[in-house]
Amino acid sequence: MIGGDIIIFVRIRKILKSERGASDYFGSVVFIFIAVLMLAFIIDVFAIISTKQELDHCVDQMVKQIQLSGGVNGETESLFQFLSSEIEGAENITYSINGSFRSPTPSGMTSAIQLGDPFYVTITGQAQLGGFWNFNLIRITVLARGAGVSENYWK
Repeated sequence: MIGGDIIIFVRIRKILKSERGASDYFGSVVFIFIAVLMLAFIIDVFAIISTKQELDHCVDQMVKQIQLSGGVNGETESLFQFLSSEIEGAENITYSINGSFRSPTPSGMTSAIQLGDPFYVTITGQAQLGGFWNFNLIRITVLARGAGVSENYWK
């Protein structure tokens, strides 16, 4: 058996050293399949990048609205509902606002932020990598953050 192993080893070595090109149907099919999978992955990655940009736009609009109104009110929630409904490629989109809120809250406001006080808005959503058939193989949390300063004085 040792002589047979040596002969096989020598043949494999010759094949590996050979510079002659060879192509068969199986190799071509495997190459095309791998290329299609890579293309699907690249398209999914670009979709997630696009979703991230949409979340960044949403957080910028939320910061602008909170700055001008001086806090959180019904308009803030309706703006978020509208903007999040326009975002494709993300699910379970939520937002949170961190800052020092004024107490007592003025009428019509859910939370009020005093003039010059900073606040931070965070929007999160779930995106998925899954290929052409949306297998949802990998779940990715997409995060967008923004900061602002209230422009409203509360007495």
